[in-house]
Order: sequence, then C-alpha cells, then structure tokens
Amino acid sequence: MTERSNNNSDDITLHSIKDSFVNLLLTLYSILYGIYLFFFRNKIIILICILFFGGIGIFFSIKVKQVYALRMIVSHNELTKRTYAEAIEQLNRLARSKSYVQLGHELNLSNVNAKMIRSLETYSMSGDLLLEDTSSSRELPFIIEAEVFSNLIADSLQENLLKYFNDNKYLKAKKDVQKRIFEEKLLFISSELDKLDSLKKQYNQFLGSSGKSAVFYNNAFNPTEIYQRSNEYHTQKEFVISWLNNDYESIKVIEGFKQALKPVDGIRERIAMYFVLGGLLIGFFLGAIIELHKLSKRRSG
Repeated sequence: MTERSNNNSDDITLHSIKDSFVNLLLTLYSILYGIYLFFFRNKIIILICILFFGGIGIFFSIKVKQVYALRMIVSHNELTKRTYAEAIEQLNRLARSKSYVQLGHELNLSNVNAKMIRSLETYSMSGDLLLEDTSSSRELPFIIEAEVFSNLIADSLQENLLKYFNDNKYLKAKKDVQKRIFEEKLLFISSELDKLDSLKKQYNQFLGSSGKSAVFYNNAFNPTEIYQRSNEYHTQKEFVISWLNNDYESIKVIEGFKQALKPVDGIRERIAMYFVLGGLLIGFFLGAIIELHKLSKRRSG
C-alpha cells in the first residue's frame, strides 16, 4: 500500500515538472510574440529613429580625426633612458594640452604639422613605460611611439625628433669636444702608423739585401715590437673611426617610423554604432508611449 502511494507521488511530480516546462515555453513564446507585435506595429517610427540618429552618427564620425600609431626604435649613447623619456614627456604634455605653437617651435615643425601630433611616449623593448626605468644603462635601444592624425608627417616628425636631441646645446657641446679629441687622436695614430710602416719597410729592405735573418736585436730596435705596436694602433684607429661614424650623434635610428595602415582606436565605427543604438532605444521608447496611450484610450472608452 505504501509503495503504491509513493509511485503516485512520483508520477504527480514528473507531471508537474512537465507542465511547468510547457508553461515556461508558452510564457517565453508569449513574450517573444508580444515583442514582435510591438516592433511590427511601431516599425515605422523605430526605423525613422534609427535612420535619423544613424545619419547624425555618421556625420559626427566623419568629423572625428583618425588616430594612427607610429613606432620608432632608437639607441642612445650619452644620457640614461629615463632622461630621454623625461624630454619626450615634456613634448607629450605640449601635444596633449594642444600647445601647438610651442610644440612646433621645439620640434621645428610648422603649426599645421604640429597639430597632427596627438601624443608622444617612450617604451622599453619589453613594452614598459620608459619613465619608470631607473637603470643607468646606456647603449640599449628603446621605442618612441607617436600617435598622429596623419601618416604624412611620419618622415618629418622622425627627422625633427632626432634633431631635437642631437642639436641639444648641452649634448652637442659635449659631443663636439669628444669629436675634437677623437679627430686629434686619429691624426696622431695615422702619423704613428706611417712611421711604423716606414720602419717595417726599411727592415724588410735590410733583410732582403743582407740575405740573413736577424736573430739578435739590441734595445734600440726590435721588429717584433714594431708589428705589435702597429696592430695596437690599427685597433685604436678602427675604434676611433667607428665612433666618429656611429656614435657622434647622441641618439640614432635603428628602425624608423613606418606609416600605419589602420587607425588605432576605430572611434568612427563606435560613434556610428552608439548613435544607431541610441536611435533604436529612442524609437522603442516612443513606441512604448504610443502603445500605452492606445491602451489607456481603450480602457477609458
């Protein structure tokens, strides 16, 4: 008897679950059908709102300037990376505050080109902000990133950024002193190499004329030392020439700015989408008011 009652209670529970599920589906169907009828009855006003506000959004999106990101990899050999980052940050503040006259003066750009710069920032090769770099290391590359409103200023901006540092009075004076020292050193090395080459030539002529190898040298002349000294001077000469060719400038380009093919933020598309969604919501709101007005008239009638 007890077992039969338990089976009946199980059957009732399963049946109730089935009925609840069916009722849920019917309720969902009623809601969706009601939404469909609402949009169908008010489709014209909703469509007008979408087209009207969408058109406004497209108009504003056309007026908005596209932003492009330019990245340049540079190396430095005089100041710390943090110092260069601070200098770029000063330029960035001018760009952010739209102080285009002063920015153009600092970078020797026209006012039109200065207005094309949105921001300037520096990053380490790992992507961290260079302003947070506290190391004193030099010779390591870093990244200068410029956000601009036009790709056309990439070349002039790169050239003038380099001049901004390399023509800095402090750095230029320091480099000029080093350059004079290295140039004088190069003249001295070249003169000493000429003397050593002359001694080597005379020694070789002596060996050729005597037909014998010299096995004893006094303190005044040792051909082995001549060749050793000559190699040392050649090594120093290569270093000096390398410095004059590569390290005279305080900052130099490893990889320059390349024109970006696509804008960085896609703000135009977002503006148009926001206005379309706004038009949809306003159309939905106006349709709801119309439906409520009709409902109140039916009830009052």
